[in-house]
Amino acid sequence: MKVLLLDADGVVLKKGELFSERFAREHNVPNEAILPFFRGPFAECQAGTKDLKDELAPFLESWGWEGSVEEFLDYWFEDVVIDPEINALLATCKEKGIACYMASNNEHYRARHIEAVLADQLDGYFFSADLKLKKDNPAYFETVLEQLDLPASEVGFVDNEAKNVEAAAEVGLDARLYKSDILGEFMSETTLSEFKRVQ
Repeated sequence: MKVLLLDADGVVLKKGELFSERFAREHNVPNEAILPFFRGPFAECQAGTKDLKDELAPFLESWGWEGSVEEFLDYWFEDVVIDPEINALLATCKEKGIACYMASNNEHYRARHIEAVLADQLDGYFFSADLKLKKDNPAYFETVLEQLDLPASEVGFVDNEAKNVEAAAEVGLDARLYKSDILGEFMSETTLSEFKRVQ
């Protein structure tokens, strides 16, 4: 393999409680009042068809948020922190000449924030809002392969959601469900020597 695609939340980024749960707890808002946003307009924001700031505004007042939409996003995006456990994987891949890209369902504003925080720790980023496709759609991975100009057989993928892994596998990627020793799994099955990029 020449490229490894990595999910954002729960793989590259440290996984904590869901933002909706954190906001409900810290601001004493019933979770059932928050879920309609995440199950409705937010999905369209992730798909790149709606703007997050526009969609959030009507909800914030009902949630009791007294600041601006921008301040809300600053509060939300505090959770963009790389997981220390993934650093070993990134370092090993770099040593072996494997390019690592993020493959993530994220809307435009959080996508840009992730890029700013992680910068060149990854070789690139494929966000659903930019591609206007989400990862449970095999077309997402077909588009990524076109942009990478690589066959599916030379690309691996790690995600913590089975539906995304299944979509990637359908296209022919070596798709794995995330677990803590995923690096060990890749090493034992492919020894990583096969990953080395042809110079």
